[in-house]
Amino acid sequence: MVKHLFKTFLSNIHEYKASENFWRNLCESILIKNQGQEHGWEVWLNIHFIDGTPFLDGSPIYSLISPDKRKGICIYQDEPSKTTMSIVAWMDKFGSIDDDENFIEELVITCELSDESSQLAGEVIEAWVKENTSYFEMELLIENKL
Repeated sequence: MVKHLFKTFLSNIHEYKASENFWRNLCESILIKNQGQEHGWEVWLNIHFIDGTPFLDGSPIYSLISPDKRKGICIYQDEPSKTTMSIVAWMDKFGSIDDDENFIEELVITCELSDESSQLAGEVIEAWVKENTSYFEMELLIENKL
C-alpha cells in the first residue's frame, strides 16, 4: 500500500498548489544537486489562467525546459485510484521533428503522487538533467526502472 500525497488535489485548490510546490521543489533540488545551480532550466508550459488560478487538472502539473539543451520535462499527476504505486514515463519529441533545430526532447512522467512514485520520478528526472544523457539512454533507463 502506498502513501498518496495531496489526494484531493483536483477538488481542493490548497492541495493543488501544495502539489505544484512539491514538484517544483523536487525538480529544483535535483537541478541544484546535479548542477550547482539551475543552469538554464525554466518553467515551460502554462498551467494557470491569466488571473493566476491553476487549471486544476494536473495536465501537466509542472514542466521545465532547457532551451539551450533542447530538453524538457513534463509531469502529469492523476487523481489517486489505486492502492499500489502508479507511475509511467516515456520519452517524446515536442515541436517540429522535421526540422533538426526546432524540437525539444521531452521526458514525460504520469503518476498518482505518492512517496514511492515521487522517489522513482526523482531518479528519472535526475538522470535526464545530467549534461550528456541522451534520449536513447533515457528510453533504456525508463524501460529498466519502470
